Formats: sequence, structure tokens, C-alpha cells
Amino acid sequence: MSNAKCPSYKRTCKGCGRRNTEKAFTCPDCGADLHCTKYCVVGYARCEDHGGPSPKKNFYGRGTMTTGASSSFPITRLASKYRQMQTDGRILSNRQAIDVVDTRIIQLLERVDVDDAPDRMKRLVDLWTEFTEAHDSGRTVEEAQTRARLAKEFEKAYHDYEAWNQMFEALDVRRKMVDSEIKILTQIKAIITAEDAYELSAKMLSAVMSVLDDDPKKMKQVQYEFARIIGESSDLTAARYDEDAGGRGGENGSEE
Repeated sequence: MSNAKCPSYKRTCKGCGRRNTEKAFTCPDCGADLHCTKYCVVGYARCEDHGGPSPKKNFYGRGTMTTGASSSFPITRLASKYRQMQTDGRILSNRQAIDVVDTRIIQLLERVDVDDAPDRMKRLVDLWTEFTEAHDSGRTVEEAQTRARLAKEFEKAYHDYEAWNQMFEALDVRRKMVDSEIKILTQIKAIITAEDAYELSAKMLSAVMSVLDDDPKKMKQVQYEFARIIGESSDLTAARYDEDAGGRGGENGSEE
């Protein structure tokens, strides 16, 4: 419930029944106080009888809302920007292109011989040594065999190099696509700072906690879900909880 009282006036005096056509805060006939005594609807400047939302009457405020871009509530304007972002052709096509680039990067990574790559230079040196020794001593058969093995090893090294080279080019293209998307989001003003997002999450968590303050288990569950969403670990975890806190439970602990 809001702490503010509705600033409107009563339409009818309960003392004498006079209609308040003068829109006064004191009844001209009996002198009764005609100030509205109800609390404002949370988030609004009026009570449910004087313009604030009244769900039981299927009334949610004056005026109509189409996109929500001009709402007086920041969360609604943010949601409107998100909807706009989800339907913006430039963003959608850009993200499809990013998906194509990501698929190509995965394909290139599969081509890289990660297991053999660290030892490849040593094998090349060893094969080259064998080849030169066979060549100098006139062992033509051994020389031909070593040269074939050396050629295969060089071919593997070349394909790895090309895969890495193409992958770096793809990553650069992806970076440019992300930069382009950020510019588009900036144009439609659909970006909020990390600080704003964190503050919004904290306000939402506070609202949920105020509803569940009589259910400790639900409170812990809500805390867990919010921390998981924003990827945050507890302070005690970050401070090596088992060593510093001795494994004790409680409000912030992992054991209860």
C-alpha cells in the first residue's frame, strides 16, 4: 500500500448528502471535510476511486496504451524498447548473420588438430633431421619415405594455419557485426547500463521479498533464483567461506 493520501476531493458529502459541485474540500452546507481519505494506488498519484487503477472494476487508469513507449513507468518504456528490438529487421538480420559466422567458427575449430599441434614442430624437426641424414648418406629409399612423411606433416601444419587464419577473420567479422548491433540499439535507445540493470533487479527482488517475508524457505529460493539470473555468488563464497566462516550457516550461509 502507498503511504501517500489521495489529493482528490469527495464527490458527495457523507454528512448531509450534498453533491460537491463546487469541487471543494469543505462542504458549504455542513462544513464536513471532503478530502479523500484513501491511500493512493502504489505507483500512482490517485486512489482507485479517483483515477488510479481498480482491477475489481476492470479499470487500469485513464487513456490508452499502444506500444508503452510513452508510459510514465520506466519499466514499461524499457519493455517497449525490448519489443521494438525484437521486431527490428536490422537487428534480426544482423543476428542471423552472426549465427552463420558462429557456425563457421565452430567448423573451423573442428578442423584444428588441437591434440597434435603442440608436438608438430618437434616432429617436423625430427623428420627433417632423418631426411638430411638419409640424403647425405645416399639412402635413397629411406630418403623418399621420410620426404613423404615430411610432406604430410607440412600439409597438416598448413591446414591448421589456414583454419586459424580463417577463424580469426571470422571473429573479426563477428566483432564488427556486434558493433553494428550496438549502434542500432543505441539509435533506438534500447540499452541500459549495467548499473541500471542491477538496480532494477534489486528493486524487483525487494518487491518479491516484501511479499514473501513470512516464508523463509521461499525467501531463500527467491534469493537463489535472482543470484542465478545475474550470475552472482555470495560474499562468503567469494571470501572462501569454508576457511573464513568455518562453515557456519544462517542468513548468508550455505547450511541451515
